Amino acid sequence: MEHVSSSYNFTLVSRPHPVYIFESHFGASYEVKFKPGPELVDNPALEDFIFELVIVLTDNPYAPRLPPVNALMSVTIARIIEDFFQIRERAIVYVCDDSDSKSDSRRKLFDRWYERFRDAKYVKTNVGLAVEQNGIRYSADFIARIDNPFFGQLFESFRRKVSSEK
Repeated sequence: MEHVSSSYNFTLVSRPHPVYIFESHFGASYEVKFKPGPELVDNPALEDFIFELVIVLTDNPYAPRLPPVNALMSVTIARIIEDFFQIRERAIVYVCDDSDSKSDSRRKLFDRWYERFRDAKYVKTNVGLAVEQNGIRYSADFIARIDNPFFGQLFESFRRKVSSEK
């Protein structure tokens, strides 16, 4: 994992389902949410351990354009994810949809962030989703700590659910 000393200050504002907030020095505000994802697994016993990672731009002073992004943003999101994974039984799914034809850009950005901050204690697996709704394609990354005691069960349950296997 790349060790970078600074990030934006962030605040955990919601429990038990974590929501973090931060503001860039460009004046843009963001929420990083970990939404419970019981619909992402086919095993009710695992529902409390799977979350969808959602990054939301909540205040954009540059609208209709997107605000500038810098290295501090990726450091901040990496630190938020690390904080979330203090509970090692958790897993996250990051879903990219193509509703605005920018899913490839989001996927590449997320992959760069992951590669930059990769740590041997995390595993990321891309899962091509067979789901296509209203002409929108979806893909997802499954991320968990390698020492997660439910890793195999969570991943297989997620994979079965999204591939419609039984």
